[in-house]
Amino acid sequence: MYNSVKFYADREHVSVDEYVVMLIKNDMQRQERHTSRYKMKSVGELSPILQEILAFPKIGSLDTDDVNGSKARAEACKEKYGISN
Repeated sequence: MYNSVKFYADREHVSVDEYVVMLIKNDMQRQERHTSRYKMKSVGELSPILQEILAFPKIGSLDTDDVNGSKARAEACKEKYGISN
């Protein structure tokens, strides 16, 4: 691995130490840009409409054969909007 890093460091005309520091700094900056761009909000911070859309049925109301919750979603839509599949 050292030889690979040395190859790239030589290509950039820097020492291996300087190259590793440069890689770490670049990675830290990339992570900062990524995390600052997208910040998850808690459910309480969302608008009431989004909170209602994201509401899940209580765990106890799920049937054991409804693994992905499709039956529960269909039931909730039927109750709330009169929609049936």
